Order: sequence, then structure tokens, then C-alpha cells
Amino acid sequence: MTMPAKIVARYGKQCSSEKLISLLVSFICILTANSFSSLSAQTLTISGYVTDENTGEVLIGTNVYEVNLQVGTTTNNYGFFSLTLPVATAVIRFSYQGYATQTMTFERSVEELLRIELDPVVLVLDSLEVTASYDDRLQEQVQMSSLGVSMADVQTLPSLLGEPDILKTFQLMPGVSSGAEGSSGLYVRGGTPDQTLILMDGATVYNAGHLFGFMSTFNTEAINSATLLKGGFPARYGGRLASVLDMTMREGNRKSFMGGATVGLLASQVTVEGPIRREKSSYIVSARRTYLDLLNWSLQKLRGSNDIRGYFFHDINAKVNFDLSQRDRLFVSTYAGEDKGYETQNDSIDRYRFEIGWRNITSTLRWSRVVNSRMFANTMLLFSQFRAQVFDQTDYTDSVVNIIDSETGESEIIEGDAGKTVRSSRYSSGIRDIGIKTDIEYQAHPRHSVRFGGMATRHFFMPSTQKHREFNEKLGIDNSSSRSLKRNAYEWGVYLEDEFSVADCFRGNAGVHISGYHVDGVFYSSVQPRISTSFLLPGRWALKASFAQMQQYIQQLSNSGAGLPTDLWLPSTSQVRPQKAWQVAVGIARTIESQGLDVSIETYYKDMDGLIEYKEGSNFVGSSPDWENTVTAGRGWAYGAEFFIHRKRGSITGWVGYTLSWSKRRVAELNRGEVYPHQYDRRHDFSLALIYDFGRRKVSATWVYSTGRAVTLSPSQYRDRGVLIDVYAQRNNYRIPAYHKLDLAVHFPPRVKSKSELSVSLYNAYNRQNVFYLLTRDLTSLDPQTGYYNQRRTFQKVTWFPIIPSVSYRFQF
Repeated sequence: MTMPAKIVARYGKQCSSEKLISLLVSFICILTANSFSSLSAQTLTISGYVTDENTGEVLIGTNVYEVNLQVGTTTNNYGFFSLTLPVATAVIRFSYQGYATQTMTFERSVEELLRIELDPVVLVLDSLEVTASYDDRLQEQVQMSSLGVSMADVQTLPSLLGEPDILKTFQLMPGVSSGAEGSSGLYVRGGTPDQTLILMDGATVYNAGHLFGFMSTFNTEAINSATLLKGGFPARYGGRLASVLDMTMREGNRKSFMGGATVGLLASQVTVEGPIRREKSSYIVSARRTYLDLLNWSLQKLRGSNDIRGYFFHDINAKVNFDLSQRDRLFVSTYAGEDKGYETQNDSIDRYRFEIGWRNITSTLRWSRVVNSRMFANTMLLFSQFRAQVFDQTDYTDSVVNIIDSETGESEIIEGDAGKTVRSSRYSSGIRDIGIKTDIEYQAHPRHSVRFGGMATRHFFMPSTQKHREFNEKLGIDNSSSRSLKRNAYEWGVYLEDEFSVADCFRGNAGVHISGYHVDGVFYSSVQPRISTSFLLPGRWALKASFAQMQQYIQQLSNSGAGLPTDLWLPSTSQVRPQKAWQVAVGIARTIESQGLDVSIETYYKDMDGLIEYKEGSNFVGSSPDWENTVTAGRGWAYGAEFFIHRKRGSITGWVGYTLSWSKRRVAELNRGEVYPHQYDRRHDFSLALIYDFGRRKVSATWVYSTGRAVTLSPSQYRDRGVLIDVYAQRNNYRIPAYHKLDLAVHFPPRVKSKSELSVSLYNAYNRQNVFYLLTRDLTSLDPQTGYYNQRRTFQKVTWFPIIPSVSYRFQF
């Protein structure tokens, strides 16, 4: 074995636990016996981690492939790889975008656990030819309907008020829509945001919005990698219908202390990281806070106002990791974020206070073990919580007080010096999860990579908790009442998947996900087959196809789509059945090495059942103990085609995406049982994102265009016994005008030599007045000839964001 000096070899004993799954692997081998009929008498196996040489941070998705056989693998979400080859000598190449490629020769299996360290490099594009490695080519990958984004691109592209946003970057890609302007929700292939499974280090994130949904909760300084799957879901994922967003937090610098900070118009963030024990353990802490409330408070105090209004959010990401042994690692990570808006009004007699807020917490305790050179095991204890609340309180002093008994509803009027009366109410809702999950990866054969595992989660739903109090000490009145809706549910799942290659031109991933759900004595179960295939065509194009069946046991009812307390997480029950869907996708893909382009075209069809909606006249079920009777369920269909061209290398990088799609719904109790377009059915969706690297500075631009979303409006009304009644032709019968805008940004370092960067951006550069929603206006005019009043209905456009400049300063220390 020959290798560069930048490899750290770690010895570990061979473990016999491989035999425990031999029968399972044998069954898979029988199914594809032709690929095993002539196993080489001599095989070679290597395994280990790939890391950044400067920081020790693992490099997720590094390409590891054998040059002569042109077969390989990639590092998993924990930077680990295992590669078994039917040869005696192998030439292995390790490559990762932005890092110098390393090639080394192995003449026998390596029992030691390797640590491959790659050098980050700055490429001089005028003198260096960059080509794609074998496993980096789309035609060699089994997975389809997958989108990846680098944190460097997220931080370079223009953003609202200069705050980099992962979710808004994904919204610029085909098959993904943003909903309303500024929203951070992901509407993927006809789905809704609650149908996207968002994972942060394996823990579920239930609310991904800051600033009333206009920003995502994810701090890019703390994120290592992010991948969005729109279809062809591997069997290891379950619990959602539309998509999976899998994010991994950074582990921190294992070699030296470093830090950085960003100061912007909206918020500032600071990140510190370093080793706890050099090259054995590390930590990272990244915190962010907006200061809108502080600025607003100062301005109001300068005006001498007693009325205070404000809003703020803050979040923190933290992670520590330890090498327990040469083959065992322990990780502890957490995320916590909070949003709060408030208003206080004071005068000499009365005082009014109002608050609205929500918070997220996720925590992961993970133990990963390299069992042997072919097997990697990962076990996680998971915690996740989302909680939202609204609070209002009125303090007043009056000579006449109307006291309402909270139990009977009867009122009593008391006159005279009643003193101060305090009335308050608090509403809250949320969900909390505690779970465990185990995943095992096994390199069974050069042509077979097997993964299997299971999970169990206890869901604690709290759709509504309401507390009311009326208090007057002088009158001896203290009336209070409370009502709470709570429910426990238990969800479990197991899976098995096998990524295989029958021949050099055909690869696939086949598996099954089996899940169960227990609530109030009711049991639901589901067997969900998954398969993805890739067939190499002449001309180096790959024909890809996938099929996936999904089932979702938790529901969300939303009035706003902005993550407010009126958006409720609810369980499936005996009356509200789980949501189901299946999706099929077919497409072609190819990497054109000479141009540095990834090109893909996909078509898809999705069928959904059990989609819940409010019944006519219902809009907020939190206060109803029998909320199941206020909702109804129906079916949905989504289909379309997506075109994507992505340039990852060169001085000009970026992508062009176009989506042609349809999304429809049918609910028996709505719209007279007829099919109607979904609210976010958009026929055309086009996006362009470009980054031009000048060397000393970068210029980026994004332009988007989409068909206006569907809304339900009443074009007319009639009077019945003096009451005006709106007339609705059908649900979602009108579309707001098309949406389009241009964003620009320039990033350049100061002239002095320092690790800092100044960024200037322009949101909505040509000041497009995009419609946020429509208001109904009834205009009445007098006809001078007849003397009668004429009434006509019109709609007023309400816009949201005009042109917004911003500046931010980023530096390291």
C-alpha cells in the first residue's frame, strides 16, 4: 500500500458481528445471483473518514472511486466510506469540490480505519482545467429527484436584508415553490410545507420560519450539508408525502480555535469553534439575534411614547463531538430558536399588553461505530419540540365594571369605586417528540451496499391549551378557567434497502419501509415499497425511473402558512385517517464534463389521499374538543415536468430551472365535490441563479417568474332580507397576477489583507409590485338619471416588499 503523508491510519480489531446479518445478505444475494456467480477469490476492502486538512471537519459526499474499474462510493452524512473491490490492487481517487484531489494505490485490504485529509484549494481557472470525477457524474448516480446546495452558494446569492437562507435557495430550483412572496415554506411537487420532513442532525424540525415565515430558522454558518429529495425516496426515510430536507450540522474545528461574525441590517451572528482535545474532540457554537426590537424601542422612547411595539428572534446551534475510541464517536447537538412579537399600550387609567411567539428546540445524542471495514452503525436519541402561544392582558380602572362568570357566562354590573380589574387570556399549541433511531450500513459485495434500521417515536400533541382569568382584589373576584386538548401517539418504522449494480450500465436502489402508528386504541400500519433505477444509454445519458409509496401520520391545519399559533399539528385518529401518496418519476440526466454542466429532465406523477381541509365555515379548531368534526378529507393529484441545468465549475456558476406543473384537489364536502386547483397550483415556474467570480469580488443575481397562485374570491353578492350574501362560483376561482423579481448582490473583501467580506445586496431590484393578497371592495354610486344606487365589486391589490437595499459585514478572528 502506498499513500501520501496526509493519511492517518487507525488500527481496529476485526469484529465477528458481520456474521449476524449473513443470512439477510444471503437472501439479497440470491435475488441477484448472476452478479455473485463468479466472486473473485481475492477482494480488497478499504474504509475510513474523509476530512478537511485544516479543520478536521468531515466532508460529506466525497467521491471515492477506483480509477480502473470506474466504480466507487461517496462518504455518508458522517464522512464515513467503505469500498470493497474484486481486485488485488486498486487505484483509489478521493475528490471533493473545492479541494485538491488525492490518488493512492492499495495492494491489499486495509484493516486500519483510514482518515483521508484533503486540502482546500483556490483554483486559478485560467490555467487549470477542471473535470468531473466519475462518481460526480449524474449518469453514474442512482438517486434522482435530488437537489444539493453548498453553503458557499447560499451565502453568495442575494437574500432578503442580507440574511443567507437555505430554504430560499432551494426555492430557486425546479419542482420547489415558495408559496406567497417572502415565505420560507417549501411547496414541493404539489405538496405543502408540513409534508416536507425537515431533519437537523436526524431530529425533526416542525417549524422552519423566523420573522412570521419570511426567513428560515437555519443559520448557514452552522450547517455542513443540506440535501432535498423531491421523489425516489430511499427506504430509510419515512413519515412525509412530499419531500425530505436532510441537514447536518458542522462538527467544529478539531485542530485550532477560530471564530467569525456577521453584522447586518436585520440581525447579527457570531460563531466560535475549536478543539476540546486536539484532533480527538471539538465544539461549535453559533448564535444569531435580530435587533429590530431594540431599535424600535429607542425610537419610541425618543418620541416620548408610552406605547411600545417590537419584534425579535434569536437562535443558537451548538455541537460537541468526542472520539471515544479508534472506532467509536459520540456527538451531542442542539438547536433552539424563538420568535416574539409584542405590543404594550399605556395611559393613565388603562394598560394593554399583547404577545405572540413561537419556539423550536431539537437535540440529538448520537453514537457512531465502525463495526468493521464493511459495516458502519449509527444510533441516535432524538428530541424535538415546537410550541407557539398568544397572550393578551388588559388592566383597567373604572367606576362601572361588567363581571362575566367564566363558568356560567352570566354577567354582573358593579358600580362605584371598583378598583383595578385585570383580564388576561393565554392560548398555546405545540408538539413534542422523543425518539430513538438506528441505521446500519453494510458493504455486502462490490455490487451491493445494504442499509437497514429502525426508529420509534413518542408524539405528544397539544393542539390547544387555553387559560382565562379575571381578577379584582378589591371586589374579591378571581375567576379563572382553562381547557386543554392533549393526545399521545406512538410511531415506529423499520426499513431495508439495497443499492446494487447488475452490470456496468444498470444500477438501482430497492427497498421497503414498514411503519406503524398507535393512538387512542387505534392502530395504523403501512408497507411502502421504494425503487430507483438508472440505465446508461448511448451518448452517456442515463435513463432514470423511480417509484415510492409514502404514508404520513401527523397532520397540519393552516390558516396563514406563516407558522403562526393558528397553524396546528394534529394526530391521525379513528376519525381522521393518515395521509397516503405514491409517486412515479422518469427522467434523463447527464454531466457534460467539457462544459462543467449537470443537465436533467424529469417528469413525475403523484397521487395523494387523506388530505385534510377545514369544512365550510370552520377555520380554527384549537378551541373545539371535537375538532375531528370540523375537518374533512379528500384526494389530490400533482404532475408535471422539470428542467434543470446546473454549472458547478468555472468563473460563472449557477443554474437555470423551469417547471411545468399541475396540482389539483377534490374533497367531497367542498366545491360541490368537484375538482379544483390547489392554492399553489402554478403552471409555469422559472428561475435563474448566477454567480460571477472576478477573483477579488463576486457578483450574484437571481431572477424568478411564476404563474400567480389561486385564490377564492366572490365576484358578486345579493341581498336577502337586508343581508348581503357573497356568491362563490367555485373554490380557487381566480389567480393573482404573475410573480417575478430580480435580486442582486456584490461581495468583495476590503483592500487590507484580512479574512473579511463586505456584501451589498438589492432585493427586488426593479421594484416589481408583486401582489401579496387581494382585498374585496364594494363601491356604491348614485345614478343621476334613475336616482338608484349602483353597486359594483372590485379587488384591491396589496403588495408587500418594494425595492430593499441592504449591507452586511462578515469577518473571521
